[in-house]
Amino acid sequence: MKDALLFFQRWFPHEINHWDGFLQFIDNKSSHTGRMLDLGCGNNELLARFRRDEREVWGVDFIAHPHLRHPEWFRPLRADGVIPFADQTFDVVCSHMVMEHVAEPRVFLQEIARVLKPGGWYIGESIHARHYVTWIRRLFDVVPHSWVQSLVRNLYGRAEHDTFPTCYRMNSRRALNRFAQEAKLELADWRGYVNPGYFLFSPLLYRGAVVFDWCVEYLTPGFGQLYFTVVLRKPDRFNDSMLKAA
Repeated sequence: MKDALLFFQRWFPHEINHWDGFLQFIDNKSSHTGRMLDLGCGNNELLARFRRDEREVWGVDFIAHPHLRHPEWFRPLRADGVIPFADQTFDVVCSHMVMEHVAEPRVFLQEIARVLKPGGWYIGESIHARHYVTWIRRLFDVVPHSWVQSLVRNLYGRAEHDTFPTCYRMNSRRALNRFAQEAKLELADWRGYVNPGYFLFSPLLYRGAVVFDWCVEYLTPGFGQLYFTVVLRKPDRFNDSMLKAA
C-alpha cells in the first residue's frame, strides 16, 4: 500500500485524497452548532466525528446496518425515500457514495431541499459517470447483483450488505446542475479527484491506471478524475433578495 501511494504521488504530487476533500468541504460549510444529517449513513459512523454537545449529527438509511453505531442518532428512511424529519431541520446534509445509487434524482434533491434550512448546504461525494471505471462497472449490471456482490467481496473485502445496485443518473456536473435547479438548489462548488484505488487488488493494474489517468488528465483535463465532491446551497430568500436589490 505504501509503495502504491508513493508511485501515485510521483505522478500526481498535488492531488489530495477524495475523502480528505469531502471532509474539508464539510468543515468549511458547517458551524460548531446546529444540525447535520448523514443521508445514506450505512453503519452511522462516517460523520460521528462532527458530533458535539452543540451540534447534532443524525444518520438515516433505508434499513439499519448490521453493525449500526450510535443507534440513538439513527432514524430509518421511509420506503418512498422521505427523510423522517420536519421541514427546515438541518444546516448541512451530507452523503458519501450515495448519488450513484439514486434512481430518482429529482425526488432525492427535493427531499434534501425540504429538510435544509434556508442558506443550508448539501455536500455529496460520488464517482463521475464519464470515467472509464464507471463504464467498466456498468458492464456488470447485465449480470445478477449477487454476482457483483460476490466479486466485490473477493476483490475488496466489502461485505454483501455494503454493495448496492447503481444508476448513475445524477453523476455529472451537468445532470446535477439540472436536477438541482428543479429542486431550487444552487450549484455552489465542485471538485474532482484522481484516484485509481479500484485497482489496488493488482499492483500492475494499479500502476497502469495511474499512468493512464495521468495521460487522460493531460489530454482532456477532468476526464481522469474518478471521484467528485459537489456542494449545493439552498437559497436564503430574504438575504439573497436583499443582495440582488443592492
